[in-house]
Amino acid sequence: MMMSKEKQGIDPAANNVAGESMQVAKRPLSVRTKGLIVFVALMVYAFATALFVMHEKRALMKEFEQIEMSLETDRLLNQASTAAFHTLMGVFVNLDASDRDAGMQRIRMHFDSLLNRYAEVRARVPTLRISLDGVRKAQEAAAREPSRANMNQLIAELVKTKNEFTVLAEQSHTARQHMSEQYRVKADSAMGIALFLVMIGLALLGLCIGVFFRQLTRDLSILQTRALEIVNGYRGEPIPVRRYDEVGQLMAAVNSMATALDRREKELLLERQRYFHQEKMAAIGTLAAGVAHEIGNPIAAISGIAEDMVLRRNEGPGVCASKELCLQCRPDLILEQAQRLSAITREISDFASPQPADPQFLDLNGQLRSACSLIRYDKRLRSVELRLELDSQLPAIYGEANQLTQLIMNLLINAMDALESVKGRQPTITVSTRVDSGRVCMTVEDNGHGMEKEVLAQAFDAFFTTKPAGKGTGLGLPLCYSIMKRHEGTIEIDSSPGAGTRVQAFFPIKEIS
Repeated sequence: MMMSKEKQGIDPAANNVAGESMQVAKRPLSVRTKGLIVFVALMVYAFATALFVMHEKRALMKEFEQIEMSLETDRLLNQASTAAFHTLMGVFVNLDASDRDAGMQRIRMHFDSLLNRYAEVRARVPTLRISLDGVRKAQEAAAREPSRANMNQLIAELVKTKNEFTVLAEQSHTARQHMSEQYRVKADSAMGIALFLVMIGLALLGLCIGVFFRQLTRDLSILQTRALEIVNGYRGEPIPVRRYDEVGQLMAAVNSMATALDRREKELLLERQRYFHQEKMAAIGTLAAGVAHEIGNPIAAISGIAEDMVLRRNEGPGVCASKELCLQCRPDLILEQAQRLSAITREISDFASPQPADPQFLDLNGQLRSACSLIRYDKRLRSVELRLELDSQLPAIYGEANQLTQLIMNLLINAMDALESVKGRQPTITVSTRVDSGRVCMTVEDNGHGMEKEVLAQAFDAFFTTKPAGKGTGLGLPLCYSIMKRHEGTIEIDSSPGAGTRVQAFFPIKEIS
């Protein structure tokens, strides 16, 4: 399993927030647009309701017109029935009149009135099934010969016609009552449906407004809570963005702000760590210089005395007072250990000596030898084999000595921690350098516990550590990544559980101008 951090690497949290911002930008739907959509939907609903009401109104108007026509038909039928009755009464009155011509003239006037009413009814009801042919024939017969028989025939026809008009009037009245009842039922139904539609529309509008403001209030409360959490130092998971209006854009902006603050705080912390490292190295340098000075003088004296003793012994037995004491004396051993002490103080002094803060061309192999010579005195390396496989033809790299030392020390310390409690094999750390594809490659490899895939994926995340509390800060590898980014390089980790870890740092090769 391999994971690399290129100099163009981006924080995963920033990726998430950027993805949410892109998603918000992809489907913008502002609060104003939502309001317009609701308004248009409300207008469409109101228009549909109005169309329904108008349709029902037209249907009711048609039925009302039919009722009015039925009333007019009833009036005409009643008038025709009355005209038939008046004609009948005229016949009865003039049945035994002394002046038959005058009587027939009055009967003729009533009969003409009946004909006029009949014509009006026929004009209103073209399908009228009543016929006055029988009455007309009887009237003509009575007019020619006003005998008792002809008059009785006329009376019979008039009675029949009057009864027919009366029956039709009653039927029309019954039909009108039925239409009036239907009209009332339909009017009540239309009014009920219209009222129901209005209530449904108001309920839907109220529901939409309630849901909208409830969601808006909840999201604003979430934003307020998260803003206070950010002020108090929370830098966890971003707010899920589930809406695509101004509030969603505000959520994405708050997430971006939290991510930017988190990234900036981590950068400041890494800068602080680098500054502390420089201050620490300066303090160690001052202490090492003082220790080297204080210890150097006694060591020099001891070395001088031991050298003098060696010279005296080499000059012959006569120089020493006793031959037995001369054989027991080991000045060469004293001189060897004194020289070793001198070399140790010199290594400490060289390692901790102030380094230039400005970038310059550096000997990577020399930096590795210096760091490894000092770290050998760490008690964690007592049972660890430290191998150096350095390329003697390695070109110089361009960088800052202090940061390069910090990078090497962090990688070596991580390797030593990975070798703790390793059993069944010789714990080994291999430090090597080589030129790879036009870049200088520094490799620190161990055969320790290795890392799982999930751990490897978070290896470069700030404050992520698998070490016990108080033993690790989770800033070692992030600091290494930051240093490599400053040097325009890359860093890669290849690790397998139970097999070990290999960290490779690649530096660009620059020409000396």
